[in-house]
Amino acid sequence: MRGTTTMNIGACIGFKEALAANRFGNGNNDRYPLNPFIGKNFFEGENYRAALERLDEGYGVAMDLIELMQDYLDNEREQIRNLVSYGDKWVARLKQQSTLVSYHTTKRAQLDAVRLTKEIARVKESNCNEIQKVIEKYHNYVNETYISERFRPGRKHRRTQEFKKLFKTAHTSLREVSDELETLRTQEKKAQDALHTAESACEILELDPTTTEKQLIRANENQTKKRTVLNDIEDKILDTKEKYKAAQKTYRKRATEIFKQCQFIEEERLDQIRETLLDFIQAMYTQKYATDLNQIYENVSTKITTHQNSFDDLVFWAKSYGIENKLTKSLKFKKNDSDDEDEEEAEEEEEKVIESRSTKKSIRHEIEKNDKHSTVINNNVDNEEPLATKTKLKRTKTIGTTDKKNTNATEPSVMNNTILNQV
Repeated sequence: MRGTTTMNIGACIGFKEALAANRFGNGNNDRYPLNPFIGKNFFEGENYRAALERLDEGYGVAMDLIELMQDYLDNEREQIRNLVSYGDKWVARLKQQSTLVSYHTTKRAQLDAVRLTKEIARVKESNCNEIQKVIEKYHNYVNETYISERFRPGRKHRRTQEFKKLFKTAHTSLREVSDELETLRTQEKKAQDALHTAESACEILELDPTTTEKQLIRANENQTKKRTVLNDIEDKILDTKEKYKAAQKTYRKRATEIFKQCQFIEEERLDQIRETLLDFIQAMYTQKYATDLNQIYENVSTKITTHQNSFDDLVFWAKSYGIENKLTKSLKFKKNDSDDEDEEEAEEEEEKVIESRSTKKSIRHEIEKNDKHSTVINNNVDNEEPLATKTKLKRTKTIGTTDKKNTNATEPSVMNNTILNQV
């Protein structure tokens, strides 16, 4: 590892930003395990398992994304149910209002405004269907990518086992050299202890005056032997370290190639999340959805603007209760279309009331007219004889020659006045 650039696992996978979030005491939910590879070198030991666990734990993130979208969809459908319930409640309530104060075009305008919610609910339901398609599409991708394990719950990536074998094979040679080096270090420790014991024995014998020369020679030979063994182990350690460096270099190269393949798989997963999020957002508020909503609001606004008429309502109310005058007689009502059958029935009943009142009034007027006519006839009969007498008296008068001349010479102005009087 000396003389080479160290590759931190945080830099490889992008976990540096998550260091603080994954430390103990941060209130992390038990559902999400802490990251055990923070700060560790990817090429040391079996830290390659970080790449494998990243593949497998992508399943949890995918299920969270599905749950995220499903929660939004459930909220939208709850809003739809609330809109429909709201519309039914207020349509029924408006219909129950007294016709004394709620009637004609203003009442229909209120009903149109309330029925608007059902149209909005219809558009939202169509939008929810599009969101459901996005969820199902991503769910199918997850089911294809992550497979069930036989003896443990949850799922793992379909290529995890493949990459695990590749990493293990690449790491085998390095692990063998690493185990050999560890064994030599253990032997080195034992040889150092044996040499230390031999040196202590020589010192004791040299300080003891009763020690024979033969004993001293034997102790020195044992010390030399222990030192030789230690030197041999140290030489082997040096050779093994060189072998470890070469094996590590080879492992780095092979592990990097395998890791690149893992990166391609991870890129596919991240791209799928990106594509799903974009589809989800577009399904949340599509152009068609916006157009339909605008059209609904515009239609209702136009309908209320054109059909609601307070003056018509006032005249309608007056005619409904028999308050007729020149204004109400001259007004011709325009029949407005309404989809509400109950409202039409109410209108028909009100029209019947108006018609019955009008019929009664016309009958009463006809009776009064007949009474007046009979009175006039009687008066004419009583006055007939005096009129006849007067006529005879007028006819007995003799018209002189002078009068005839004056009559024939009547001026045009007098004639005109006579005609006007007759008219």
